Parts: sequence; structure tokens; C-alpha cells
Amino acid sequence: MRKLTPLLLACLLLACGKDNEHPSNLNMLVAGKWDLSGVIIPGNNSTDVNLFDSPACPECLKDDQIEITSNGRYEISLGDDLCESNTQIFKFEHIGTWKFTQSEDSIMLNPDSPEPVLMRISNLSENELRLTYRDTIPQIIFKNDSAVYPITILYTREPTHK
Repeated sequence: MRKLTPLLLACLLLACGKDNEHPSNLNMLVAGKWDLSGVIIPGNNSTDVNLFDSPACPECLKDDQIEITSNGRYEISLGDDLCESNTQIFKFEHIGTWKFTQSEDSIMLNPDSPEPVLMRISNLSENELRLTYRDTIPQIIFKNDSAVYPITILYTREPTHK
């Protein structure tokens, strides 16, 4: 019986360890569609501002989604409420390919046209994705601002129940 006890203990430890494993960045990133929940820019006095909280933010952004797939493709869906007849808000195309940087702290979006966009992963969990890149503020929101800012795009999704 004593020989069986260490073997049983080892099996229990291995089984418990699997419950605590954290999903990989890839698994979290590609586990379904992400809902656009905010566009965060630097505000006055070093306070970040979520444009979704501003009256200047068009409602048409609030039903947009992105899907990032394990086969290296991404697609941004604009939802049913289109902004000014499908005006492109951000300066990257709605479909293309993507890949992690070597350290998996950023992704490179390679649109089917213009140039690639490097987006730093500010946060990635099963229910939140924050991608930060440098660009001008989307012109549909602030028409006269051409300064370059770090822009963080916040995506969320409903928790998955295991």
C-alpha cells in the first residue's frame, strides 16, 4: 500500500496543476469575437480618456467587433450601425493577416492594403484585450486634430463558463 500512496499523490498533484494552468496568449486571443468597448487616449493632466464616455464619440462605433483567428487572419466587423456610410475610423483595413512579435507582447496587423500596424498588447485576459498603437486621433471624432498619440483600443467579451 505504501508504494501506491506516492503514485496516487503524484497523480493528484498533476491533476490539480492542470486546473490552475493559465491559457496561452494565443488561446485567449483567438477564443471568439471581441466587442469594441472603448478608445482610450491621453487627456489633460496625464489622465487617460475613454472616448466612449465622450458625447463626441459616435454611437456607430459601439457595435464594432474584431475576430482574430488561429489561422493568422483578422476581421473587423462594423456592426449594423455604420459610421457615415462605412467611413473608416481607424487607419487599418478591416481584414488582413496578423502575427505575434517574437516576445508575444505585441501583434502585427498586416492589412490587405496599406502598411502593417504594430499594436502593443497592453492587457490580455480571457475577457479583456487592450491594443495600443501610435496614430492620429480618429478624424471622425476630432476633425481638426492631427497630432500623433498613443491610442488604446479596448475590447471585451462575455466570460466563458467552463
